[in-house]
Amino acid sequence: MGELIRFSKPQPSYLFSILLGAQILTAVLLPFHVALASEDDNSLALDSASSAGGTIGAASSGPAYGDFNGDGKDDLGLGVPGEAVGTGDSITFAGAVNVLYGSSTGLQASGTGGPNDQFWTQDSPGVLDTAEEFDRFGWTLAVGDFNGDGRDDLAVGSPFESTGMLDHIGAVNVLYGSATGLQSGNDQFWTQDSSGILNEGEQEDFFGFSLAVGNFNGDGFDDLGVGIPGEDLNEGVSLIMDGGAVAILFGSANGLTATGDQIWNQNSPSVFDDAEEFDSFGRSVVAADFNNDGRDDLVIGVPFESVGAVSVAGAANVLYGSSTGLQSSGTGGPNDQFWNQNSAGVLDSAEANDNFGSSLATGDFNNDGRDDLGVGVPFENIGSIQDAGAANVLYGSSTGLQSGNDQFWNQDSSSVQDTAEAFDNFANALAGGDFNNDGRDDLAIGVQAEDLGGIEAVGAVNVLYGSSTGLQASGTGGPDDQFWNQDSTGVLDTAEANDQFGFALGAADFNGDDRDDLAVGIPSEAIGTIFGAGAANVLYGSATGLQTSNDQFWNQDSSGVLGSADDSDNFGWALGS
Repeated sequence: MGELIRFSKPQPSYLFSILLGAQILTAVLLPFHVALASEDDNSLALDSASSAGGTIGAASSGPAYGDFNGDGKDDLGLGVPGEAVGTGDSITFAGAVNVLYGSSTGLQASGTGGPNDQFWTQDSPGVLDTAEEFDRFGWTLAVGDFNGDGRDDLAVGSPFESTGMLDHIGAVNVLYGSATGLQSGNDQFWTQDSSGILNEGEQEDFFGFSLAVGNFNGDGFDDLGVGIPGEDLNEGVSLIMDGGAVAILFGSANGLTATGDQIWNQNSPSVFDDAEEFDSFGRSVVAADFNNDGRDDLVIGVPFESVGAVSVAGAANVLYGSSTGLQSSGTGGPNDQFWNQNSAGVLDSAEANDNFGSSLATGDFNNDGRDDLGVGVPFENIGSIQDAGAANVLYGSSTGLQSGNDQFWNQDSSSVQDTAEAFDNFANALAGGDFNNDGRDDLAIGVQAEDLGGIEAVGAVNVLYGSSTGLQASGTGGPDDQFWNQDSTGVLDTAEANDQFGFALGAADFNGDDRDDLAVGIPSEAIGTIFGAGAANVLYGSATGLQTSNDQFWNQDSSGVLGSADDSDNFGWALGS
């Protein structure tokens, strides 16, 4: 790839693209307004609102473990949103998803110990709709058991899907699991124009830009939250552009249904704060049970939210589950919450363009039976170090998330490996999982723009391990902090400029040993001379945490993997596990 281009902090501007020939330059790819530059451009256009970025799987759901064939070993979906399909690859940027199945030895693509690799597009037999240019099928992924059959299903976001005369209203396909893995016999295709769905599809809504799975009403069927960050909202005679919204589809014995569906925004009754232009409510979403009442709750990132007079500081709303689904009034569950770095007890303070809430992840970091929340603040300045990045952690309680033992982590935190540097974007992606099987979840933190030894933006991942008091980096009550990159001993491949190792993260147990493993997306990885083909490393868990003795390196030219590595495919952009 060419030289990395550094940008100033993001602003909520519109339609900004970063192009390098046919290769997307995913330099500091974080989720600012994403749109199509032009249907004459053979590239993804990312309005970074100055700092480039791309919303990924880590901005979608938390540790959603995906066992598509019910064999007890988790499987991995990898989004390839730049994939061209059709005769002669004539349908550019239609997008695709590869699926690698777990086995007793880990992920495999050959059918040894598990099903063969699968390759899905909107032109695959039985998949609803049709592959079209610039759909970006596979932009986001989320995993859950929507029909309660004991096999997980895969939701695939295509936020740039166009219908009729409306560009980029967005869509979500759902592939259901079976004894042989994902299949399309009862595939679903959802848009805001689907029968029974509240609201209607509008140009540049980007329905499906983020996805999260949780059982919000406690009925035993997983439900799906769909981010619509480009949704315009009406307020009297005024139009609030890109205020953003989230739609909820509920699970049933027949899968997802529009019956009883919900749509939420910051103008919904009892939801805190007010919808404002370019807030992009729903740009990131994650689900977990923060009060341990048996019903999952939904966190909605609002990374462009202004806090008082502090522009684009960022925030997150929390809607709590009840027997009737998500609610914001305290009926059947806690009241809606609104968190930012000026909230009482939250460490640090809201600053312009921090983008608190750009990434989200959950896990029970202190093993108290209540899930906790990691919030990425990837454009946080650490002292005078611009855009070094940070993460806040809010812990669960019987009344929901609280800030009494909030934590604030960055690469200058005590015992955290490496050093905060300008434009690192620590916490651009987050994933929670129990990598050493001690009963306490751990937090993997992407640092996609980390420089190593003078090589720019090779990327890295920090891992903080859980303990009885929560996340720690010193080895007290859990393993020491770890720092991984492609030059770490035992990690396959080599750190190269602009790889962005850590752009996407996914945690699951791929070999069935009861220890979670970590998949690391590297969508800008060059495969030989094929720029931006993309790849993923997999680090396997052990009694002492993540280790590299059986590290794997996957791309579309790996043996048994369907498809082929091509320029700008961006394999590993999103991870569904």
